[in-house]
Amino acid sequence: MDRKTTRKVVMILIAVSAAIYLLQIAIFHDERTTAFYILQDLAFMPVTIAIATLAVGEIINDREKKDRLEKTRMLTSSFFTGMGAYLMHEILGMTNADAFIHEVVRSGADLPGTEEEIRKRIQEVKLAVHIDAAGYTKARQIITANQTNILVIASNPLIIEHECFTEMLWGVFHLMDEFRLRGTWDDLSKEDIYHFNQDFEEVLRLMLMNWVGNVRYLKETYPAFYAAASSRIEK
Repeated sequence: MDRKTTRKVVMILIAVSAAIYLLQIAIFHDERTTAFYILQDLAFMPVTIAIATLAVGEIINDREKKDRLEKTRMLTSSFFTGMGAYLMHEILGMTNADAFIHEVVRSGADLPGTEEEIRKRIQEVKLAVHIDAAGYTKARQIITANQTNILVIASNPLIIEHECFTEMLWGVFHLMDEFRLRGTWDDLSKEDIYHFNQDFEEVLRLMLMNWVGNVRYLKETYPAFYAAASSRIEK
């Protein structure tokens, strides 16, 4: 409904209300009672508007939040389907991860506890990454080959509301810059390798934290994709 039509509807409703009040006065000949109830209705109107506005506003905000979350989940799923699952597989192969981490990867959607509780455990668990030539080269190839896709995902304004996912993407971007700066495995010094171990550890931790939300979304929405995505990491 455009603005002009809205104004017409409002004027018609006001005219109908005025006509009803005039009819009431004409039938009952009691202007004082009519005026009293008009003022009483007007006094209560701000309360009605406030309650209606708050209630409707909350409903609209919740719906918009759910829509944004759904679209963000789609971005996360796109990242893991395109490259994230393969990158996690390579980094995990260079990590002395404990049983809990492998359980997160295999069945993150079925782990007891909320998503936030599992993320907190992932933050606290020890991850020791020791990169080698094969793993470094493969991870470098995966990120380099998908840098355009990463840029496209990062350019979407929706990810700003997903702090953990955004932080993970920044970690991947940092690796991308490090690969350009330091080159191939044969070009790395001991200090470079130590630095990369720290970077890979941070990226892996953030990917695992986002992986939990992703697999729970996939299992609920696309069960077949959930099984396929999990099998890509732990073969």
